Amino acid sequence: MSEIRIVAELEVLPQHREELMPVLQALVDGSRGEAGNISYELTEDLSNFCHFFVIETWASQQAIDEHNATPHFRAFVGFAEGKIKNMAVTLLKKVF
Repeated sequence: MSEIRIVAELEVLPQHREELMPVLQALVDGSRGEAGNISYELTEDLSNFCHFFVIETWASQQAIDEHNATPHFRAFVGFAEGKIKNMAVTLLKKVF
């Protein structure tokens, strides 16, 4: 199977933004170090400082499954409960 790209969109509740930042930093750093990760970027909406996009590229679905079981990903999921206003995850494949 070819690479899988993910765009994860999340909007944190404003009162939780500052406490989210170190958790996101740990998620980015840990994810970039995973064997199946090709790229992992955290971006912020220029018009809304609480609106983030995580743009990821993984070698395979197995790499994503392994990522979802890591301590840094689980820590983010645990933190996010009740602190994220909206979240959407889209899986993509390259066409050309």
